[in-house]
Amino acid sequence: MVKFCPNCEKVLRKKKNSDTFIFYCPNPSCNYTEPYTKEKRNKKSSERIEKKIIDNKTRVVDEEINSVQFLPKIKEECPECHNAEAYYEQFQTRSADEPATTFYTCTACKHKWREY
Repeated sequence: MVKFCPNCEKVLRKKKNSDTFIFYCPNPSCNYTEPYTKEKRNKKSSERIEKKIIDNKTRVVDEEINSVQFLPKIKEECPECHNAEAYYEQFQTRSADEPATTFYTCTACKHKWREY
């Protein structure tokens, strides 16, 4: 973790002072110091929350909720049930000079397929 001096905004450095460590400001005119404390990082919870950006808005989608209801629809025939409408998403799965991959989900039977 990077810490900054509250006075001059320089990056604080760590050094050993007798038997403990301290943070100090490298700016000679500042002389700011603070004790070094080892901070534990918060572990992320095991619950996974997926964020999807749709129509320039971020929506938090829980996996238990039917997340396809927020996706745009298109007239595309399902290869399984021949329904004429599907939800779609586009992702760049290959290199940047290749076109994006379109993933479809049927609105009727929820069958998923992709188009390169």
